[in-house]
Amino acid sequence: MKTYCEFTFEAAHSVHPYSGLHGHTFVARLTFGGPVDEVYGWPVNLYDVENYIAELKGNHGTGLDHANLDLKQDEIGLASLENITTYIWRKVKERFPNLEEVELKRGMAGSSEGCIYRGETVRSADLAA
Repeated sequence: MKTYCEFTFEAAHSVHPYSGLHGHTFVARLTFGGPVDEVYGWPVNLYDVENYIAELKGNHGTGLDHANLDLKQDEIGLASLENITTYIWRKVKERFPNLEEVELKRGMAGSSEGCIYRGETVRSADLAA
């Protein structure tokens, strides 16, 4: 059994030298798996997940929502789509160890782009070694 939760947040970021400061509506999908509860049949209680998402999103700049993600470089690194995704993974995985996947996309329906992260840690520098 897999259970998932989606949420959106509005945020600004830049990816120098490719783009200046601009904003997106981001759509994140968190997928959970693992052993299921004998009574409810779920691998995670989505009520708990939704409460944590509210904390993660924050309130107009205190979290992800309505934030300039460039100002969170200590936590995220360069605010690329991929680094934002791995940041969300780290934060959610700390609280919910049965997290299996984070999907993050941006753009309009029919013209979106995104990435999926499952906890892999391979980077190009690792491949060159």
